Amino acid sequence: MESFKQFEHLLAFHCAPTLAGIKSGNLISINKNKINNFRQIQQKYRKCLSCNNVFMFTVSESQNYRLLLIYHKANLAKILSDECNQAFLRYYGYKDFTSVLSCLRYLKIRMHLQKGFPHEIGLFLGYPLLDVKGFIKNNGQNFKFCGQWKVYSDIESAEKLFSKYTKCCNRFCSYLAEGKSLENIIETAV
Repeated sequence: MESFKQFEHLLAFHCAPTLAGIKSGNLISINKNKINNFRQIQQKYRKCLSCNNVFMFTVSESQNYRLLLIYHKANLAKILSDECNQAFLRYYGYKDFTSVLSCLRYLKIRMHLQKGFPHEIGLFLGYPLLDVKGFIKNNGQNFKFCGQWKVYSDIESAEKLFSKYTKCCNRFCSYLAEGKSLENIIETAV
């Protein structure tokens, strides 16, 4: 039962905006030594999440860790259907934009080949294309503002989103602290 609570706290703290449908995706790292019954946890939350169009995808796995992308399918599909985003992703070898899953599978391959984070992952996390390009061009330096990502374009819009995401995470964590279940929190947030 402790693993379920830990997983709920990870989701609430790191993924609340995605769970609430206001962000396309978030990454969480699962320590297999602390959360060792992941398959059971995944089954427990699969229905609750999928009913709200949220899914889990393992983008990387090692002996001790599992890196999950928690994504809102409709939001991510919208990002992946954008022609400018597709042109950008084609440069990195993405070819099949017919489904979110096909793009996620290729992202997983890129994660494995790069032995780290391919920078286009920012699009999957809902970062603006100009900020993803700015990060790549500047090697993560010379940004205008830094919050949940490094901002190279529209600071005002980014600050508003950062505030919205923080309030959402705080709300989810507060509800968990009050003893509410994650399923109930998600149902009332959407």
